[in-house]
Amino acid sequence: MFPALAGWTLFAISVVWILPSVLTLALRRLPRAALRPADAAERPQPARTRPPGLLKECPLPLWRPFRLKAVPRQWPPVSIVVAARDEGLNIRSALQSMLKSRYPRLELIAVDDRSADATGAIIDQLAEVDPRVQPVHVSELPHGWLGKNHAMHIAAQRASGEYLLFTDGDVVFSRETIRDAISYMQSRELDHLCLMPCMLPGGFFENSIVAFFGFAFCAGIHAMLIPTRLRFAYCGVGAFNLVRRAAYEAAGGHLPIRMDVLDDVRLGKLLKRSGFRQDFLSGTRQVSVRWQDSTWSVIRGLEKNAFASLDYSVLRLLLVTVMWIVIFIVPCFAAALTTGAAVLGFAAHMLVLHLAYGLIGAVSGAGWRVVVLLLISSAMMAFAFWRSAWVTLRTGGVTWRDSFYPLDELRAGLYR
Repeated sequence: MFPALAGWTLFAISVVWILPSVLTLALRRLPRAALRPADAAERPQPARTRPPGLLKECPLPLWRPFRLKAVPRQWPPVSIVVAARDEGLNIRSALQSMLKSRYPRLELIAVDDRSADATGAIIDQLAEVDPRVQPVHVSELPHGWLGKNHAMHIAAQRASGEYLLFTDGDVVFSRETIRDAISYMQSRELDHLCLMPCMLPGGFFENSIVAFFGFAFCAGIHAMLIPTRLRFAYCGVGAFNLVRRAAYEAAGGHLPIRMDVLDDVRLGKLLKRSGFRQDFLSGTRQVSVRWQDSTWSVIRGLEKNAFASLDYSVLRLLLVTVMWIVIFIVPCFAAALTTGAAVLGFAAHMLVLHLAYGLIGAVSGAGWRVVVLLLISSAMMAFAFWRSAWVTLRTGGVTWRDSFYPLDELRAGLYR
């Protein structure tokens, strides 16, 4: 009796909690056919463009409490904020993709944050040929700030746009990304929009752990609830955080999160806790990035973030580990050791997990075939979390881009 109850309980958890979050991301993509303001300076849209008024006939998803609003006729100015340190290999192609955007009112604030390579020189070269690029060079980091947070804070102060787009120096945009995002935000009266990027594929195991990261991220942030007014459901994505400037300033900007390693997620938390409207979509055809260049690089890349996401708490790490064992490991052994009807619940639970994981793989760019590595990738992610905790506690802090931040200062600076 108990094994059967346990199996179907896990199945209910996967159906009610995990699968809806994954489906939310898989099915809700930034629309290429978003309403766009009329602008005499831009070229005419093709004849097949959605007829005026059609969007009003399409009901919003049931969980979205925000009413649709007509898009204004003028594009608001947008400031792209890029904080980069030692991104010499990627910064040129990333910034050029942003400058090729078909968005008509654009400026790019590119911050060279104490780089030791050619990052600053490349930014200056682009500024010489394109007046929309405003280079900023940071030579010293003031006490009480993380490097990236400080760079974004400075750039936001210099920006003049009505909207601020925070992104990274290795992210590549399509030409329509910003237009579609602004149209979507304004038609739904949003203050903050996040896009999940396409993770450019690498090796098979690398793809599998990257897909599992997206899988766990969607489940952990309650992706299906982010468009609601529930303040515990929030998100932030470093590759694409588009924020209405008035909301950003009203929430305090980067000052409240100046010592928080999870700057992108905490910005989303700050805005949602301040009562602003937020949404999270898949941007797999609009935003792309190669996160790391190998499986081990992915695990090392989580070194600063994994333990930080648990507020540097060993107790929380233990609870997450127990949750991982219950959700992923116990069903496998239970299905192998039990017989009869008790097997069905565990098998159905694992089937849902594999389906959800495969969907994230397909959406993120890793592909469906990573589904066979669900258990292996979950174990690699668990290892990455424990490794992050071990390194942070052993060294007494976090090393990020050659800067060391003491653990007691990071804990004191957490935005809760």
